[in-house]
Amino acid sequence: MKYPIFEYSDNYNAWLDGLQLPQGPSLQSQREWLFYSFLLILGSGYTAFALVAWALGFQAGVLVNALGILAILALGGLRHARVRLAPLVTALLAVTLAQALSITWLTGGIYSATISWLALAALPALLANTQLARILGLAVAWLLILGLYGYALLGGEIAMQIMPKDLIHWHFLMAVVIFGMQLALLYRMNTARNQRLHNMQLNRRNLRQVHQQLKNTQQQKDLFVASVSHELRTPMNAILGLADLIQNEKALNSDVRAKVEDIQKSGEHLLTIINDLLDHAQMEAGRLQVVSEPFNLRETLQNSFQLLKRRAEIKPIQYQLNIDPQVPQWVMGDGHRLTQILVNLLGNAIKFTAQGQIELHCSAQIQSNTEPPMAQLRLSVRDTGMGIPTEQQHRVFQSFSQAHHSIARRFGGNGLGLSIAQGLVHAMGGQIGFESEAGQGSTFWVTLDCRLCDAPMDPTPIEDDVLSNEPVRILIADDNPLNRQIAALQLRRHLPQALLTEAEDGLQAFEAMRHGAQYDVILMDVQMPEMDGLTCARKIRTELPEPQRSTPIIALTAKSDKEELALCLDCGMNECMLKPFNSRLLVKRLLAYVS
Repeated sequence: MKYPIFEYSDNYNAWLDGLQLPQGPSLQSQREWLFYSFLLILGSGYTAFALVAWALGFQAGVLVNALGILAILALGGLRHARVRLAPLVTALLAVTLAQALSITWLTGGIYSATISWLALAALPALLANTQLARILGLAVAWLLILGLYGYALLGGEIAMQIMPKDLIHWHFLMAVVIFGMQLALLYRMNTARNQRLHNMQLNRRNLRQVHQQLKNTQQQKDLFVASVSHELRTPMNAILGLADLIQNEKALNSDVRAKVEDIQKSGEHLLTIINDLLDHAQMEAGRLQVVSEPFNLRETLQNSFQLLKRRAEIKPIQYQLNIDPQVPQWVMGDGHRLTQILVNLLGNAIKFTAQGQIELHCSAQIQSNTEPPMAQLRLSVRDTGMGIPTEQQHRVFQSFSQAHHSIARRFGGNGLGLSIAQGLVHAMGGQIGFESEAGQGSTFWVTLDCRLCDAPMDPTPIEDDVLSNEPVRILIADDNPLNRQIAALQLRRHLPQALLTEAEDGLQAFEAMRHGAQYDVILMDVQMPEMDGLTCARKIRTELPEPQRSTPIIALTAKSDKEELALCLDCGMNECMLKPFNSRLLVKRLLAYVS
């Protein structure tokens, strides 16, 4: 089976690979265009200079410009033969400066009216590849002018082969040539600017398309994560539910019981991986949420510690819990997420510690002078394990990353535990960090600010060995027959006198109640054919008379999406429980409505 997100991503990647952002003319092509433009302008100017010199009888001027024309033709031919542009630009600069210097020298040197032509004859240097080459090319012209100036100051004499009054045509032609070269540069710069503006507009348009595609991809990813959540949790509900039922069979022999326990542990481990992946996806989407409610801090610390005690006991290590006396009992926060953080930190410590000691320590600074009173908690997990090399410490909190590629092979893991712990701590407004040295162990610490509170009024929890003989009427609405069977078996174990009714979808459940059936509690799956759980709950709350209208509804959903949980409450359901659910907790919540 290929999920829609993969098919979409394949199409998107193919589109992105084929996307050609608009490219204007390259810098090389611009230089080549200017090179030919300068050849044309200079060739025309040299021809005009030669004709004027011929008319004035200025034979040296004819010779200099004729040589310039031949050089221009030679350079054009070499470029047409695909000779590299860089040496041709240097040659063009040399020809232009030589021609300008010769004319200036022949018409009076520093006193010549053509000195301005020598100053501007270095314009071809602008075609050079590097900034240094361009600056040096322009500097040569001024060095030549300074040389003529120094020669004149030292008393050097220059014989004028043409009188200044005869240079009137030269002045005009020089102005035309210079003006032409300026026009070529201006045209090229304006064309390049317009092309860049056009490319920027096209790039913006393409970037908007890419942005929209990425938004669509994110939406598809969220849809995929929600689908995976439902598709994976549904069979996990059956696996863990059946393992729990079999494990509680009194006639089960010890060998089979041990195998069932292994199945349940493996299932719980797989569920942890699923939860890690879903939490990571929610963090990536910026949708990771924490709650703020009263919870027993000391009990949470003890439970988190006990969860991994058996794993620690199979190693030769001392596993210790140290809670300072000033640590409060009840605080406001998310106890479930704090347990998740501690289990990740303790699990890492146990994984990488072969022998020695692991300690979970909690201290608190009570700020009673604030309103409301606050407690600044510091939790630390210290181990004497392998430690983290300094050069690898920057990767500790990266997703899907471990200190070394061999770690995954030796110890397992998906590289998400610490990344998720960091995301949860930040979502709770705290800080997380560590100190470590290779071969000397590590200490991971978490600081949290929690508001102090009183113990909530809550019914006494149900003990594992307490049964209720009340004839509770329960409707189980779920399109999966195995889920209905497991729920019924788990309820029968705690409520042997319960009257259980099953419905294959929301429509059957609604029709049964519309025809007068009454129940004490409804266990409602959310995703069902014909009529989903949300629609069924909404119709019960709006279309049925009392007492059916007020029947408590507990949603049993395989999706961990906070938005869906909010939708369940908006549709009139009383609360939500996530599959796979704890049967004892389910019975506790169910009896709370009955009593």
